[in-house]
Amino acid sequence: MAVKNHLYAYYSPYAQQPGKYTIEEVLSSPISTYPLRFLECCAMTDGAACMLLCDEETAYMLSDTPCEVYIAGGSHTLRVADRRDMAIPLLPHETPEMYKDLVKKEEGQRWPGFESFAAARFAAYFAYRMAGITNPLEELDLVELHDAFTISDIQTYGDIGLRPYGQEPDFIESGDAYFGGKCPANLSGGLIGTMHAVGATGIFSGVECLWQLQNKYDKFHGDPKVWESFGKKKPDDWTSLQVPNAKQAAWVSHAGVGSHVTVGVLKKAF
Repeated sequence: MAVKNHLYAYYSPYAQQPGKYTIEEVLSSPISTYPLRFLECCAMTDGAACMLLCDEETAYMLSDTPCEVYIAGGSHTLRVADRRDMAIPLLPHETPEMYKDLVKKEEGQRWPGFESFAAARFAAYFAYRMAGITNPLEELDLVELHDAFTISDIQTYGDIGLRPYGQEPDFIESGDAYFGGKCPANLSGGLIGTMHAVGATGIFSGVECLWQLQNKYDKFHGDPKVWESFGKKKPDDWTSLQVPNAKQAAWVSHAGVGSHVTVGVLKKAF
């Protein structure tokens, strides 16, 4: 996953940590906090991002390519040790039957446990209902996730229903998360490859989704003048990561210790 996100960042003029790395190079990079390596972690960034929100009438006045947006937030106890057992809401495509073996494996303890971000599940639960999403893997054309670390990206696959809890790694291993896959993730390069300017990160992720739905990835990533404005040269082997005919996208942004999470869903409205 780190290899993928650094590579996608290579095609972005906004990226802080672009690179064409091998798995071996990622695993041999310095340890940040065991077992995470430097290339599995985001870098702190100074940056800014902006997305204009307005009513429907104004949106059509200002843009030929407006999108509907549905946003929900979820919160959980800040201190992990204080988090109590509680029912985890099922997403529209999930059933209790899906998790009966996982519950047995955990000896009756609640799933998914401390390895998940329950706040992300709460936010996705409401955002999907507002946007009419009943099966995220089948209905979303791309996602931008909060990959501050490789593990937080993988955890989120279960939280927002791209895979059932306990099967999150399959989202990467199956190829679904890659460009050309069923629901490509972090085509921007994510936080690991591009940026983590706290406060701007979530908006930047939303903007990247917006550009995809507006079919403007090439405009904002492939124009040599954009690269030059950041003191960079567009790579000779630059490749477009525009998702063909993208209509719906979602992004996830964390705050605190994954205790406060926002999920946004964008839908093409033109």
